[in-house]
Amino acid sequence: MSEWQHGYEVIFMAPESRRHHGKPVIDAVAEQAKTLGIERMTRRTASEGIGADGRTHSAHFFELADQPIELLFVLDKTLTERLIDAVDQAGIDVFVLRREVNYAQLGG
Repeated sequence: MSEWQHGYEVIFMAPESRRHHGKPVIDAVAEQAKTLGIERMTRRTASEGIGADGRTHSAHFFELADQPIELLFVLDKTLTERLIDAVDQAGIDVFVLRREVNYAQLGG
């Protein structure tokens, strides 16, 4: 096993319907990450979430646009700060969670 590294799990969360300059917010965040050379990410969909406004966001049978989406990264401290700053400077309206983690690549 490679040596454990210390960094951050960074998760951006928004409903599929939220837009930034006409595109889904989560796609705008992914583009910011790619401009910083960050390619490794995980996109997750959730069945339901409650936003800061107390409103329930969920995937409905006829309408998936309100489905909660998460974009997850595991990054070192420098890339974490650069990504969060880039998203903020771009004016992207998105909730973000950052927590310290230890991580390693196994089997290689």
